[in-house]
Amino acid sequence: MDTRTIDEAIDKYVHERMEKGKKKAVERFLSYVYLRHGGEEFREYMKKVGSLSRYYMDFLRVMENPFRGPEMAWLASMLVIGAFSCYLMSVDDEKYVGICIFAGTIVHGWALIRLVLKKWSDVGVMIAIYREIAEIADHEISTPA
Repeated sequence: MDTRTIDEAIDKYVHERMEKGKKKAVERFLSYVYLRHGGEEFREYMKKVGSLSRYYMDFLRVMENPFRGPEMAWLASMLVIGAFSCYLMSVDDEKYVGICIFAGTIVHGWALIRLVLKKWSDVGVMIAIYREIAEIADHEISTPA
């Protein structure tokens, strides 16, 4: 069994879930899987769907942490520039330059906070959707035929 078909089913569920809601997405997902993989192949397919969605959840928890990527470098550079701008503000001849640089640092800090909050929100939504898929798969596996 190819993982591309599993990814395709999961992707269809995710898009349907975001557009039309959970109930419609579950119905379309299960009908797609039943039509594509009926009989005994269905249980095996759903086991793989559940395990792949759990893998995606773990991947998102570990790899999509906003402070593991470029956001951390951005924060570190903003802290260094902010400290340097404070030094410049203490020098009489460079006070206005320090103020301008500090203002830019604050603007970029706000942009970083917005980016991190959006990324956490998006990752949280995707993890919840993958959890739903895993629950659907577990429910269909445990339900007698």
